[in-house]
Amino acid sequence: MRIKPQQIVIAKEKVLNYLLVHKQQNDKSAFLEKIGFTINNYNELIEEIIYIATHNEATLSKNSNYGSLYKVEGLLKSKAVITIWLEKMETDQFIFITLYPNL
Repeated sequence: MRIKPQQIVIAKEKVLNYLLVHKQQNDKSAFLEKIGFTINNYNELIEEIIYIATHNEATLSKNSNYGSLYKVEGLLKSKAVITIWLEKMETDQFIFITLYPNL
């Protein structure tokens, strides 16, 4: 299945305060900076994440008490990544959880 654009929810804070900020564990900021994404162009990153979700197949990973978790693989500036989404059953929305390199 493909996620529809109107179903996508990406919290600006998730990108600015999580993905693009250096962390001791599970740091994604170094990878993202290496391919050209920083706090200065976070909107472009959000657009790219939406593009990945809407142009690639979403695969069910597991069900949880919060909803169903889906994995969507795609390219982010020619680098393979995996994005993770939570489908909220009661709202039919897909909440962006994270992304990481697909090594």
